[in-house]
Amino acid sequence: MKTINIKGKEYVPVVERVKEFHNLYPHSEIKTEIISNDDKRVVVKATVIIKDNRELNLEAKVPMEFTGHSQAEWGKGMMGAVALEVAETSAIGRALGFANIGLLDGIASADEMRKVKASPYKAGLTDEDDALADDNFEI
Repeated sequence: MKTINIKGKEYVPVVERVKEFHNLYPHSEIKTEIISNDDKRVVVKATVIIKDNRELNLEAKVPMEFTGHSQAEWGKGMMGAVALEVAETSAIGRALGFANIGLLDGIASADEMRKVKASPYKAGLTDEDDALADDNFEI
């Protein structure tokens, strides 16, 4: 899978995770659901359903499900107009990560890492604190 580099760490973009999922599990599916949506933010839940565990060489032949959630704020930054799409893509990336697809160093998608970098919770940190937070943050 192709990776991108963000601040010296490699991440597998969600598009690459989705391609790999469909390649590995062609009879499985990804479902998304809007959990909440108001004038401030949208929250999305994604579920990855692996229907045939024979593909995993497991004895149990029951579907396996992996869930991821994400939220995005409307009108915030250049992606604010497409908050639903951003939240959905991040939720799918997290669910695929929990299914061990595209994991390198953590579950976080590249979009999530960018969100954290711009987070208002980092306000008031010194440059040194900010660098430490960036280097040690993982979801």
